[in-house]
Amino acid sequence: MNIPLRLRLFFPVMAVVVTVALLITVWSINRSINSLNQQLTNILLLEVQTITKMFEREHSLKHEKVSTNLSMASMLFHSSPVGLHRTPIRVEAENQESGVVHSTNLQPLYRDGISLWESSRFVDSIEYATGASATIFQLIDSGLVRVSTSIRKRSGERATGTYIPNRSPVTGAILSGESYYGRAFVVNEWYTTAYEPVMIDGDIIGALYTGEKEKDMSELGEILSRLTIGTSGYPFVFDKEGVLLIHPYREGEEWNSEAFGEKISGSDEGVITLRRGGDREVIAYRYFDPFELYIAASAMSNIENRDMIRGAVTGAILVSIVAISALLLLLYRFTTDRLYRYLNALERSEEKLASARDALKQSEKLAHMGQVSAGIAHELNNPLGVITMYSNIILDELPEGSDIEDDIKLIAAQAERCKKIVGGLLNFARKSRVKPQSTDIVRFLHESINNVVVPDNIEVSVRSEESTEMAAIDREQMMQVFTNIMKNGIEAMTDGGRLTITVSGKEESVVISIADTGKGIEPENMEKLFTPFFTTKRVGKGTGLGLALVYGVVKMHKGKIDVRSNSDRESAPTGTEFIITLPRKGEESDDTDI
Repeated sequence: MNIPLRLRLFFPVMAVVVTVALLITVWSINRSINSLNQQLTNILLLEVQTITKMFEREHSLKHEKVSTNLSMASMLFHSSPVGLHRTPIRVEAENQESGVVHSTNLQPLYRDGISLWESSRFVDSIEYATGASATIFQLIDSGLVRVSTSIRKRSGERATGTYIPNRSPVTGAILSGESYYGRAFVVNEWYTTAYEPVMIDGDIIGALYTGEKEKDMSELGEILSRLTIGTSGYPFVFDKEGVLLIHPYREGEEWNSEAFGEKISGSDEGVITLRRGGDREVIAYRYFDPFELYIAASAMSNIENRDMIRGAVTGAILVSIVAISALLLLLYRFTTDRLYRYLNALERSEEKLASARDALKQSEKLAHMGQVSAGIAHELNNPLGVITMYSNIILDELPEGSDIEDDIKLIAAQAERCKKIVGGLLNFARKSRVKPQSTDIVRFLHESINNVVVPDNIEVSVRSEESTEMAAIDREQMMQVFTNIMKNGIEAMTDGGRLTITVSGKEESVVISIADTGKGIEPENMEKLFTPFFTTKRVGKGTGLGLALVYGVVKMHKGKIDVRSNSDRESAPTGTEFIITLPRKGEESDDTDI
């Protein structure tokens, strides 16, 4: 066969060019796949980090909740007389850690005339009201023994008679007269706990406890079940024994991959790759010490890269059958187009993850508001119920025409009013409706002052610079705003001072200024002032909810609130001024951005 020279010269060049083009294509594809795998790894690491922060928030919320529950339990416990029986009893005390049992003498603790030894009425009422476990301890020579508890052993029996040994940090804190907040081993598992000493005549005789199990996976599992990673990925959680605590389709099973166990052994975080038949699984993980479990995210890299690999093979075939110049151009455009589409898909996946993170932030905000309402309900509803009940009992037992009948009725009525206020707050936390009424602001401020206890060493004045003092407000909710700010101002003036309230404004708005001469607010605390649960008061003296509620109510009225404060005595007189601007005409609303 007589082949033209031009073709004979062209064939070797074409072969070299095609070979080089194929090698470059294979190299480029491998590099792209490695880049995609790295992006997939980064996404998995980011997912693990996001879930870890969610677990950290859950852990933090548990600490806040048990602290609030302990405050309520302490108040109820000490609302009745507490003492010790003179006649001791013999108790078989069991060490909760070692299980060793020994006999000891114990003077039974009583409350309201009823012995608490093996009586569960009080602790069960606390568990029913708060959902948290509760225990009353008494001090023995070996530590703190449970005399009444809602905690149960693995057998299902109450853990009465078990004790925390003296070497425990819990016992050490109680014996020092201090409260203990933190992680503690309770009978047979770890809890987030709060303990405080119980004292009689100045002597420490025991302790009061509330707590919640650390690992409550139900709510976290529900959130994780809604998260996906690309096409094949998902997050999951497992413990040190390899039990899958949260998993989309294997929850409750044990991890049966020896290769996985060997690769994570002794490592708190990392990324590993496993082969499952023809699939390549990438797993990022991190150990979360407070809950003693691993948080992980997984995806199949070959499934995520399938379209890219298919495109690369098609491109390689085209390189061998199309003219060199056209083939290289088409291959370049085909590869980059496929790469762009794949990266765009990954970008959309990242946007979905960002949207999920934003949803988690919003969930956290709603959880805070739920915590606000729960904290207020726990702090107020129980004592208000006690006040209402005993007021009505006294009214029933009073002789007809008694001199104090009207006073007792007033107490009962005010207690009921307080309960309505708590209900109003709960409705607000659920985005309650603003119902504005045309109100004389100056007269309303005087009513607000009457609802605040003003010490003799504090002077309160109200002045108006307005010709028209009317504005449309929700009276019930705005009463909470003014009384909260006034109370804060009065509490800041421990040595006395002046609380000055000024009303001014324009045709479309009214401005209320409430200024005190207290110690002022530190500059670093100004940005956190309206954050739920932020407080500078010591534990038990404030929940950090007042100003968060103030901010929410003002925003629901379409108004704004500003704060000016000085805490430096050397630069100027100290004090704080809250400036609230409200529209003259109000609109009913049932939703607002807080």
